[in-house]
Amino acid sequence: MYTEHVRAIGVAHLRRMMDSSEPFTLLDVRPRSDYDREHIKGARSLPLDEIEGKAASILKPDDNIIVYCDSFVCSASTSASKILGRMGYKNVRDYKGGIREWKQSGLPTESNYR
Repeated sequence: MYTEHVRAIGVAHLRRMMDSSEPFTLLDVRPRSDYDREHIKGARSLPLDEIEGKAASILKPDDNIIVYCDSFVCSASTSASKILGRMGYKNVRDYKGGIREWKQSGLPTESNYR
């Protein structure tokens, strides 16, 4: 049975996962234009309003999934975590600090623009 509980992950834990090459999918749930401008290196774009229609084409039910949006004041990643949970994804964590905390920590981002 699914509950609306959202598991969180912090910047240090996410960085350790990246450094250890632990397998996971990092999803940027902001609008695609924001993702194109700048996103956490290695993240995939899956805007909040596209999750229900597209998640099954890029995610497996047992994937380790981390979602993020802009910052602590943005609720898109929490909403995305809940939607994915209701869809049957069991290993979802919400990186609440988002791209803003990531950048403030001096960690790598990338852009789809040159």
